[in-house]
Amino acid sequence: MSVHSPSEPQITIEVLVRLNGDYAATAVLLALLWRGADRAPVRVSSRALAGYMLLGHQVVQRALLRLEERRLIRSRKVSRATGAYTVDMTALRQLLRSPLPECDFLPGFTPIPALVQLQPVEPPAEDLSHAT
Repeated sequence: MSVHSPSEPQITIEVLVRLNGDYAATAVLLALLWRGADRAPVRVSSRALAGYMLLGHQVVQRALLRLEERRLIRSRKVSRATGAYTVDMTALRQLLRSPLPECDFLPGFTPIPALVQLQPVEPPAEDLSHAT
């Protein structure tokens, strides 16, 4: 029996929901992962991070602080404007295992019929009914 692995968009939504809709912190965390901060410290300024994500510099600085407070990242100063950031993958896995908040509507989890109508319906490329 195979275990279904969530897709990157699903993981992104799960992080966003578990960070209480904190888009800036989610975007910063993902940008650090994109740069390899799960494997080694990433040296980058908060201004450069802001430029990657089209967010304000102060928005990124505050998001970095919130991520540190939640122990999802570790940082050390390299120079006046640059830090070295590492994502704590154990903490991220724990965050993803935490329960989802209880509410009537969770973006990305609750089906929205109007959005399903926007997806094009295409027939399969070939008939796979005989495949085993």
